[in-house]
Formats: sequence, C-alpha cells, structure tokens
Amino acid sequence: MIVNDQNEVMDLVDSEKEVNVEEKEVTSENQKKESEVKTAEEEMMELFDEHFSKFKEGKIVDGLVVNVDERAVLVDIGFKSESPISIKEFTSSNIPVTGDKIKVYIDSVEDGSGRLKLSKKKADFQLNSERLEKLMEEDTVITGVFHRRVKGGMIVEVEGLEAFLPGSHISIKPIPNLDQFIGKESEFKIIKIDKDRRNIIVSRKKVLMEMQEERLKELRSVLDNDGEIEGEVRNITDYGAFVDLGGIDGLLHITDMSWGHIKHPSDMLNIGDKVKVKVLSYDEENQKVSLGLKQLVPHPWENIESKYPEGSIVGGKVVNITNYGAFVEIETGVEGLVHVSEMSWTKKIRHPKQMIKLGDTIKAIVLTVSKDEHRISLGMKQMEANPWITIDERYPIDSELEGEIKSITPFGVFVEIEENIEGLVHISDISWTKRIYHPKEVFKRGEMTKVRVLAIDTTLHRIALGVKQLSSDPWDSLDEKLPINTELIAKIAKIIPKGVLVDVNVENYLVEGFVPLSHLAIQGLKKVEKSFKAGEEIPLKVIELDLENRRLILSVKAYFFGKDNSELENFISAHTIEEEEVVVEEVIVEAEIEEIQVEAVTEEAVTEVIVTEEVVTEEV
Repeated sequence: MIVNDQNEVMDLVDSEKEVNVEEKEVTSENQKKESEVKTAEEEMMELFDEHFSKFKEGKIVDGLVVNVDERAVLVDIGFKSESPISIKEFTSSNIPVTGDKIKVYIDSVEDGSGRLKLSKKKADFQLNSERLEKLMEEDTVITGVFHRRVKGGMIVEVEGLEAFLPGSHISIKPIPNLDQFIGKESEFKIIKIDKDRRNIIVSRKKVLMEMQEERLKELRSVLDNDGEIEGEVRNITDYGAFVDLGGIDGLLHITDMSWGHIKHPSDMLNIGDKVKVKVLSYDEENQKVSLGLKQLVPHPWENIESKYPEGSIVGGKVVNITNYGAFVEIETGVEGLVHVSEMSWTKKIRHPKQMIKLGDTIKAIVLTVSKDEHRISLGMKQMEANPWITIDERYPIDSELEGEIKSITPFGVFVEIEENIEGLVHISDISWTKRIYHPKEVFKRGEMTKVRVLAIDTTLHRIALGVKQLSSDPWDSLDEKLPINTELIAKIAKIIPKGVLVDVNVENYLVEGFVPLSHLAIQGLKKVEKSFKAGEEIPLKVIELDLENRRLILSVKAYFFGKDNSELENFISAHTIEEEEVVVEEVIVEAEIEEIQVEAVTEEAVTEVIVTEEVVTEEV
C-alpha cells in the first residue's frame, strides 16, 4: 500500500515534470514570437526615424514643384504633406513650373496647420553666401537687373538673389526718376552681407566712380591737349547742352554749337545723341570742361571775300527780321543784311515785313563785304533795273501828265505818275493867285489830277510837280488888268482879325486881295465878323498892287470917296454894329486905357523909390 502510494507519487511527479517541460516549451515559443514582433516594430521605428531625420529645421533639401499659382508654389519634399512657398520668394526670372526640382530651406518642421514651413529665399542665400562673400572680399563687379522700387532705394536681382540697392548708391549724381531703370541691366558691387537677416546690399555708384576714375585717366591726356572726343548728350538747357564724356560732363555752349544762328540747343541736338566735340578748355581743379562743335569745321569767314565778291548774286533763307532790315543766311555761319532801303527802288517800305517774311528764300546782290567785322551788305532791289535812271527820259521837264492823288499832307499832295513812283505837288505850286492853307481845301485822296513836271532828282529819287504851272501866271500882267484905282465888286473869302480876304475875278482867275480893317468904311469897328460875313460881295477900289511880292490891297473907303454920301450911308447902315455894343466896347477901351495909365504911374513910382534907395545906399 505504501509502495503503491510511492509509485503513484512518483508518477504524479513525473507527470508534473512533463507538464512543466511542455509549459516551458510553449513559453519559449511565445517568447520567440514576441521577440520577433518587437524586432519588426523597432525596424519600422528606426526606418521612420531615419526618414524624418532629414526634415529638421535649418536643413536644405530637394523639393518637387507640384503646383504653381499666383500666390504660392506648392512643393513636395517627401514629408507628410506638400508645403506652400510664397511666390514673392522667387525672382521674376526664376519662377518655377510644375515638375521642376528646387532647393528649399526648412524653416520649421510643423506650423500651425501641421505642415512644414519652407523657404526658397533662405535656401538660395545659404547656398550662395560663401560665394557672395568671396565676391565681396575680392571687390568683384557683378551683373544684375533692376527689379522694383522700394522705400529708400531699389531691389535688384544679382546672382539669382534679390539685393537691396540704396538710393544713395544708384548713381554718382541724384536721379529724380528711378522708374527709368526698372528692367534694365547694370553692373554692381556687393558692399555688405547680413547673414542674420539674410540681406545683401549692393552699390552701382561704386562701380560708376571707379569707371569714372579710369575714364578720367584716359581723358586727361585728351583734355590737356585740347583734343577731339566723343560723348553723349545728357541734358539740354536754354544756354547749351551737357555732354557725358564718360566720367566727366562738359558744357557745349549754344554759341559754340554752330557758326550760324540757332534759337535753342534743341534745334541741333537731342538727349542721347552721340556727338564728336572739341575740348576748348579744361579746369582740372573744378572739373569743368568747355566744349565746341563748330570748331570742328573751318571758320566760314576765312575766305569770305573770294567766295562772295561784290556784285555776285547769292541766294539764302531769311532767318531774322528787324525794323531796319532782314538777315539772310547764305551758308551756315554766314549771314548778310538786306537793309530796308535796299529792298525796292520805288516802294516806300516802312518795315521789311511788307516785302518778306521769316523762312522766305530770296536772291540778292552782294553790295559790300567786311571780313574783319563779319558783315555782308545785300541788295534785293539791285536784282531789277533802277527805274530812276531813265525817269527823266520818260517824264521830261515841263511834260504834262495825269495821276492819282495817293496822300495829302499839310505841305502838299503826292501824285502817282507810274506804279510805285510818286511826285510831290508842293502847297505853293497849287495856285498862282489863291492862298492855300491846306491842300485838302482843293484836293481829295484818290481823285485824278493833271500836273506838270517841274524837276527830277534821280539821286534822291524825288520828282517836283506843279498844278498852277499848267496855266500862265496872271500876276505877270495883273497891273494891266487891274491898274490902281480900278473899281470892282469882290466876294469875301475869309475874315481875319486885321481885315478881310477877297477873291477878285480876273479873266476866269480868282486873285486874292486884302482889305485892311481901317478901309472897311465902318468907324470904330473892332470885330470884323460882327459886320461882315464870308461869301458877301462888297464894292472895292484897288489902292496898291505889288507884283514882286504878289500883294493886292483894296479899299471900301476909297471906293466911296467922291461918291454920293447916300451910297456910303446905305453901306454903313447895312454893316453898322448896334449902339449898345459900340458903347460897351468904347467903355471897355476907356477902362483899358485908364488901367494902362494907372500901371504906368505905379511903375514910375516904384522906379523912383528904387532909385532913391540906391542913392541913399551909395551915400551911406
């Protein structure tokens, strides 16, 4: 029983051992499986860590452009999702297209939306920073393009990067309009690189100054020797043009542009023109250069006398008109003057504009040439025959002709005898017998009249004409027709203070006679117009006839002398002034006499006082 129990125990122990062995085998198998699972996970984690270890802040990676729009460029760098980069980070010449591979900078692993934040500009800066620093250290000139204007200067694209160009470094001289540079290529130098802010600062002025200095070294030999040089017109003013000689500006004054006359520099030059000029003077201390354009050709007045001898015919353009004449450009730098007196033989020209205008092309004859004074006198009228040379042949002295009255003056009338040739009828040659106070009493402008040629002056271009000479002079035989004591009836032509002028009819001539105030037969007459009127006929007797001085004196008083008193009384009654008027006049005359007497007495008294004072003074 005990043995059996022991056997049973042993069997139980063996069975337990077997169970334990089986359990251990199962556990080891499970452990193997678990270790195998853990190893795969670890490998996956390791692979994951290895993949995403590339996407760390500050790293530059390759990216594939998957989309481009007006705001951003979408880039896939193999991360969880694509990341956008602002289009502003790309230069206008380097905007990518879908499918392009580009270098990008990881700014941050995840932003607020769980995406990578990438930057193209930072990647470019880091990739090129070392090369740019080397270019700056070596002071190398680089080429760039003006991109846009910003506050304080401009943004330019150099080496594929955007750089800042300060306004003070754009040019040597201030430039008001910066928009003119946009899109243009130029040369620059890097003057500063800020790695922290990733900024590049460049200068165009530095390049220009160095170029100017180099150019000046070459220019000095030309400037010092007054040589010829080419330049570009940079600016135009009223007084000249500034020419860029490639490092220094020179002034081309308006007076040194042409030997001829120009009104404004823009008549010859435009901004941007390439010109060849001659250096006239160079002030190295003040960096001033005077230039000349006309000095490149010989002076036009050097052989002027042989080119334009006196009497030769020349043609030219009217370039200036003054009150005294017109200037004609014969060739560039050579102008001649046509004086107003040399424009026409016959026309009365008050201003040259009556004959010519600016821009007209005319022909003239050279009258005189002065090389030293740079003067040429020209004549237009000499191109035609002088009508005054043969005027006396066409109109001999004492010939009669008819012409139109062109103008009337106080001293006479001008009569046109042929086109543009006029003669003068002096006021004294209008009538033999009648006193003419103004020619308009007899003539009217525009009417035709007959005249006789009295004299011709071909030198002064004058013709004297006469109207009264068309008939004989009645004064030659007036003493026969009007002897002394001849009685007649005459018409009052004019009343004057000293008497009246009358027209005496002598064989169809009206001879002017004078009746003195005292011979009008009215006692106490002071004002003739009170008793007589123009046009009235009165009886007269000739009391004086002076043929030499052409004077005829008549008298009413002498006419009635020896005649019946009734005739005189009738004449006086017809011309007597009212008594009141006569009395008033007499009173006034008496008052005037008394006043004169009082003044005389006063003057005598004053004289006596003065004389007395002088005597007393002398005695003292």
